[in-house]
Amino acid sequence: MTVRQSVTKAAFRRLARQASPLALVVAGTLSVAAVPAMAQNDTQASNANEGLPEIVITSRFRAENIQTTPIAITALTADQLQVRSIENVADLGLAVPNAFFRKNVSNYGPNGTIGLRGVNQNDFAYAFEPAVALYVDDMYYGTLAGADIDLLDLQRVEVLRGPQGTLFGKNSLGGAIRLITNKPAGDDTGRVQLTYGKYNRIDVKAFGDFALVEDKLFARVSGLEKKTDGYGAYLDYTCWQKLQGTPQNAGIGDGLGADGSAGGALDGQPDVVPVGSAADNSFSLPQSVDPAAGTGCKLGSYNGTKTVGGRVQLRYLASEALEINLSADYTNKDNDPTANTRLTPINNFIDNTFDNAVVFPKYGIHYANGNASWLSPSPYTNFEAPGDMLTGQYVDPQSRLESWDTSATADYKVTDNINFKAIGSYLRYHETFTSESDGTPFGLLGTSYRLKHEQYQFELQLTGTSFENKLEWALGGFLYHSNEVSYNNTYFDAYAFVGIIPNFIANDGFRDTNKSGFVHLVYHLTDRLSLNGGLRRTNEHKFNSFNHTNLAAAQKAFSYSKWDWSAGIDYQLTNDVFLYFSSGTGFRGAGFTPRIFTVGQLQSIPAEKLTNYEIGAKTDFFDHRLRVNVDGYYSDYSPRLLQIGGVTQCDSATSLNPTPYFLAGGTCPTGTDLAGSNGLPWFYYTSVPGKLKGAEAEVTAEPIDGLQINWTLGWNKYVNSIKDPAVTGYRDPSALLQPEWNMSGGVQYAFHVMGDDTITPRLDWFYQSHTTNGSATSPNVCPQNCVPSYNIFNGRITYNNVKGMWSLSFAVTNLFDKFYWQQLGSETTATGAPAAGRVGVPSAPRQWYIQVRKNF
Repeated sequence: MTVRQSVTKAAFRRLARQASPLALVVAGTLSVAAVPAMAQNDTQASNANEGLPEIVITSRFRAENIQTTPIAITALTADQLQVRSIENVADLGLAVPNAFFRKNVSNYGPNGTIGLRGVNQNDFAYAFEPAVALYVDDMYYGTLAGADIDLLDLQRVEVLRGPQGTLFGKNSLGGAIRLITNKPAGDDTGRVQLTYGKYNRIDVKAFGDFALVEDKLFARVSGLEKKTDGYGAYLDYTCWQKLQGTPQNAGIGDGLGADGSAGGALDGQPDVVPVGSAADNSFSLPQSVDPAAGTGCKLGSYNGTKTVGGRVQLRYLASEALEINLSADYTNKDNDPTANTRLTPINNFIDNTFDNAVVFPKYGIHYANGNASWLSPSPYTNFEAPGDMLTGQYVDPQSRLESWDTSATADYKVTDNINFKAIGSYLRYHETFTSESDGTPFGLLGTSYRLKHEQYQFELQLTGTSFENKLEWALGGFLYHSNEVSYNNTYFDAYAFVGIIPNFIANDGFRDTNKSGFVHLVYHLTDRLSLNGGLRRTNEHKFNSFNHTNLAAAQKAFSYSKWDWSAGIDYQLTNDVFLYFSSGTGFRGAGFTPRIFTVGQLQSIPAEKLTNYEIGAKTDFFDHRLRVNVDGYYSDYSPRLLQIGGVTQCDSATSLNPTPYFLAGGTCPTGTDLAGSNGLPWFYYTSVPGKLKGAEAEVTAEPIDGLQINWTLGWNKYVNSIKDPAVTGYRDPSALLQPEWNMSGGVQYAFHVMGDDTITPRLDWFYQSHTTNGSATSPNVCPQNCVPSYNIFNGRITYNNVKGMWSLSFAVTNLFDKFYWQQLGSETTATGAPAAGRVGVPSAPRQWYIQVRKNF
C-alpha cells in the first residue's frame, strides 16, 4: 500500500466515525480517487462489448456519457422501467435516490406530491409552482395537476437531482424529470403488449414505426388502453349497520322518532317512541343499498382506473443538415377517487355543534361527538357518499382528465461544429374531481373542482464547439405562457352553520408569462480537466383574479426578475474514475396566496431560491462490471416558503391590508375590528430560511454475464435556520420534510434455455424510512407523530423467445402484501391530546399480472 493510499484510508476512517452520511460520501469520493488501480490503469481501454453498457444522455443539450457528466442523474431505459413495474411518473420515486413521490389525501384529488432532495410540492393550486420541472421531450409541463403521466413508448427517463436553474429555468428547484420518447426510425417495426391481472386489470399497449417516404419521412404511432377495478369502496352506512347487526346506530330500533311524531311538543329534538315501531324505524338515516343484495353495501369504488391515450409522431429528414420532428399526444383518464381511512371519531366544536343542531334532529343519529360507528370497517372502505345527503346535492366522485398537446422541433446543423434547434409546443387539459375526507354522506369537507390549463412554449437553442473543441457552449432563449381557470364550489356545511366559512363558489383565473435567456459553457483545460458554468436571466409576469362568491373578489399582478448561475470543475482521473464539484442555483416562481377569504388576503408569496454545492464521483470497476456513482450535497434553501398555521384576520373583511394575528385559535384582541371573536381564517405564508444536506449512491453490477444487480441509496436532512421556538417560522428538528432515508435494490439472472431463449427471474426491493406528521413546531415522537417506515418487494419472471420475438411475464407488485400508509394523520394534536378525525391514505395491496409482448 502506498503512503498516499494509507493517508486517504485513514481520513476515510476518521470521517466514518462522525456518522455523517454526507461525510461518508465525501470520504468515499476521495478514497476512490486515491486507489485508481482497483479499476484499471490509465492506459487500459474499456471493452465496449463487455460489462455494463454506456448510457447516453442529453441533459446538457448534447449527447454525453452519463459517466462523464457532472450532474447527479438517474437514467432508466424503457426495459428497466418495465422489469421494475414502473408505469407512471408517480412510480419513479421508488427507484430514485432522495425522491418523494406520493399520493395525497383526498383534499387534493388525484394530484400527488412530487419532490426531490427535500424540495417538495403537494398542493395542486395554480397559485403555486411545481418544485421539480417535468419535461416530455423538450416540452415543459407547467403544473402539478395532471403530472402523473403514463410512461408510454419511452426511450428512457432522466431524473436530474438538485437545482437545474441555468439549463432548465424556473421550477427546477429540486431537480428536473425528462421523459424522452422514441423517435420514428422508419424501420417497419412494431410491438403489441397485452396485460391481464388482479382486479380485472386489462392493458393494451402498442406501437408501429414505418416509413411514409423512404429515407425521408417516418412515422411512429403508439397507444394504450388500460383499466383496473377498484380495490376499495365507499359504503352505505345504514346498510352496513344492518349487516353488522347494529341497526340502532343508523336510527333503526333506537326508540327515537321525528320531532312531534308521538304527539309531543315541537322542540327541535327527536321524540321517544316504542322501540321497533313504524315511527322508530322510519326515523333513521336513509338507505340506498339493501344488505340482502350481497354487494357488501357498496355504493362505489376507490382506486379503480381507466386510461386511453396515444401519440402520433412524424420525423422528416429534409436534408443532411435539417431534421424536423412533429408530435401530437392525447390522454383521457377516468379514475375512481382515492381511498381514505377514518381512524378516529370526529369530535370537535364545529362538527359537534352541527351534529347536535342539524343532523341529530333530522335523523336521530350522531356522526360526530366521538361516535366510533363511523370508523372505516377496513383500510380501504369508509362511509363517504358522492354529495350531501342533507341538501340532496349530488357530485360526480370520479376524477377525469382530458389532455391534448402538440410539439414541433427543428434541428439544423449550421456547420460541423454548430447546431441550431427550435422548439414549439402547445398543451391543454381539463381536469375535474371532488375532494372529500370527512367519511360521512354529509357535506362537511367537500369541494368539487374544474381545472383548465392552457400553455404554449417556444425555445431556441444554439450549441457548438470552438477553439479546436476545447470550448463547448450552449445558449438560447425561452418563452412560456399559460392561462388557467380554477372553478370550484364548496360544501362546508358545519363551518357555514357556525359562521366561520360560508359555502362559496370560486372562479379564479391565472396568467403567467415567463421569458428567459441562458448560456452554458464547458472549457476543457486539458484532456481530463474541465471547467463549466452558466447563467440564466428570467423575467416573469403574473396575474391572478380571485372571484369567490360570498367571500372576496380581487385582482393582483406583479413582475419580477431572477438570475441563476452554475459553476463547476471535473476531472477524469482515469478512464473509469470521473470526479466533479459543482455549485448552482434554482428557483421556484413567486405566486399568490391561495384559498383567500377576504380581499386583503390576496397577497403575493415570494419565490424560493436554493443554492447547492455538490461533490461526486462516477466510477467503473472490473472491466465495466461494476459501476458506482456517489455524491454528497449541501444546499442553502433561502428563502423557503412556509405556511404558518393558526393565523387569524382580526381586521374587517373589507380591509385591503390586514395584519396577521398569530392566535392559534384564540380570540381577536381588544382594539381590532373583530375583537372578542374568532376572527376570519387565513392561509398565511411567509419565508423561512433553512439548510439541506444529503448523500446519494447508485450501484449497478453485472458480475457475470446474465446476472444484473442494482442498488440505490438516498439520505436527506433539513435544518431550519430559526432556532428559537418562540419565533414565528420555527421548525422543530424532529419534524421532517420527507423521509431521511430511501433505498432500492434489484437482482435478476437470465437462464439460457433451448438455445438463445431465456428465463429471467427478478426481485426488486424498495425501502423508505419514517416521516413525521405532527406539529412542525413541536417535537415529533414515534409512533404518535410518524408515518412508519416500510419495505416492499416486487417480483417478476420472464420467458423471452428470441426467434419468435415474443415474451411472457408473470409479475407481482407488493409481493408480501405489506400494508403501509402513503399518508397518515398524527395520533396527537399539538397539545398532546388524542387527535379526533384522524385519516390516512392506504397503500395498494398485493397485485399480480400476466403480460405478453410480441415484437414485429
